[in-house]
Amino acid sequence: MDQSKQKRDAEAAKPDSEPLRAQRDRFLAFAFAASDLLLEIGDDSLIRYALGATSQLLGRAPEEMIGLGWLELFAPEDRPILVAKIGGLTAGRRCGPLLATMMTAEAAAGQSAEAEARGAGTGIKVIFNACRIPDHEKVVYCTITVANAASAKQARAAAQRTDGGLLQREAFEAAAVETLEAARAAGEDVEFTFIELVDAEPFRERVGLDRWHAFCADAGAVMREGSIDSDSAGAIAQDRFGIVHAAGAATGMEVRRQLQELARAFDPVGGGLAVEQATIGAGAEELTSEEAAQAVVYAINKVASNGTAKMAFSNLSASFHEQVSETQERISAFKAVVSENRFDFAFQPIVDLATREISHFEALTRFAKGESPYQTIVFAEEVGLIQDFDLACTRRAFDYLAERVDHSPVSLAVNLSGQSLQNDAFIDALMALSTENKDLAGRLMFEATESSRIYDLERVGNVFQTLKGLGFSMCLDDFGAGAASFQYLRALEVDYVKIDGTYTRRLLTSDRDSLMLRNLCDLCRDLRIKTIAEMIELEDQVAKLRDLGVHMGQGYLLGPPAPQPVFSGGAEVGGARRRA
Repeated sequence: MDQSKQKRDAEAAKPDSEPLRAQRDRFLAFAFAASDLLLEIGDDSLIRYALGATSQLLGRAPEEMIGLGWLELFAPEDRPILVAKIGGLTAGRRCGPLLATMMTAEAAAGQSAEAEARGAGTGIKVIFNACRIPDHEKVVYCTITVANAASAKQARAAAQRTDGGLLQREAFEAAAVETLEAARAAGEDVEFTFIELVDAEPFRERVGLDRWHAFCADAGAVMREGSIDSDSAGAIAQDRFGIVHAAGAATGMEVRRQLQELARAFDPVGGGLAVEQATIGAGAEELTSEEAAQAVVYAINKVASNGTAKMAFSNLSASFHEQVSETQERISAFKAVVSENRFDFAFQPIVDLATREISHFEALTRFAKGESPYQTIVFAEEVGLIQDFDLACTRRAFDYLAERVDHSPVSLAVNLSGQSLQNDAFIDALMALSTENKDLAGRLMFEATESSRIYDLERVGNVFQTLKGLGFSMCLDDFGAGAASFQYLRALEVDYVKIDGTYTRRLLTSDRDSLMLRNLCDLCRDLRIKTIAEMIELEDQVAKLRDLGVHMGQGYLLGPPAPQPVFSGGAEVGGARRRA
């Protein structure tokens, strides 16, 4: 037989391994063209296979990744959404792109104070994609790519859209800032157009719900088409929108015209809809990148709150200067509120879930003219005035207790910002005030909030120890809301942990949240720390919390905030009694 024929016959008789291997290599090449890391995850949440830049990103060789829990690779605040996305995958479906933070080798190693100070403990931003494929339903295949500005924007855009395809407000703010920065770097100019559909409710009623949704979809397409990259248009409030587009192209007026025509076409009586538009230029050459970003967000906030008609500036420079002026006015006004004690307390009970007896009341801040306490506190932290306010609240609490020392059983808890607890002047003043009033120590608790991150845990731990030595109780507020909660629990000796209300709200529908709470309660019990759950509104929540081991609760079911501490005299459902 001819040797060449024999060779051909032998090749033909071989299993089809070479083409399969080539196909595998081709798919791997495609995957790595778009990704830095490939993971295969089993239904036990353990990594079964890893390939790619594991050594560079995670400090481990690919084979060392096998058997590890995949969620451990990501920052705690990202884990719930990743679990939710993967949990909803079925064969042939995929999720992503999702923007997440991957814990690098240094970040996962302990996040020392020094590492956090230089930013090493925060991980790196990555784009996460995943899928399940037919015949392999019990495995999830994931690709992970280190994010750049463009991919981060794409991920935010995919995750945060309205039904009309427009970016939601937070995503639009980020996209607007990124687009401005890119234009400045390229020496180009952009403009920001804001659109408002005026008195849209009669139009909605005339066209009906289905046609309204269709109109919104078409209107979204018009605005996206007018934006600079077909993806820099967003909804910033009901019937109010924003677009970033090239400068000098009369885009804003054209978008307004098209929206008016579209509304007339949808309206059965042809009346259409009034559309207002305001355009501001970048004009921010004298602003730093940070100042220009602040000016963009300020302009978006102004339109969201007041609409387009009250837009009083024509460019970002004017927006920034108006913001500065407004901020200075707010600072002066807030200083007056603090110095003149022009704020009040509302008292909400903290109740023992087993006995319904009141343990103490949280002194919640209330301001005149219905100002949002949360927004006001955030503003005070942003401008460095929170220390003065926290001290004023503490002084007010001491005065309140001293006036009732002989005839009232009331005990209070007051909040202290993490920012205040890291300020030398505040700490000195707090210690002097607490020492002066140590006879009231058994009736005042300090709650450290997570609204501002605590970086110097050793220093704050010393403050806690001193206050406890004087007889004051210490509590960690909003536990679980931030990524650093367990770091705080490890570094700070506290008497109470107040669990963030989001866990209570999801408690009856999320087995995962229940498991996390049970584990937290077990840990706190071993550490001899009492637990308090926020936002309790249902009796079923009380029963579940008690079953999980939570000691106390706070919420409207147990007692709303009131101008004076209120003890319910009876044992009615939902009521709370005075502790004897």
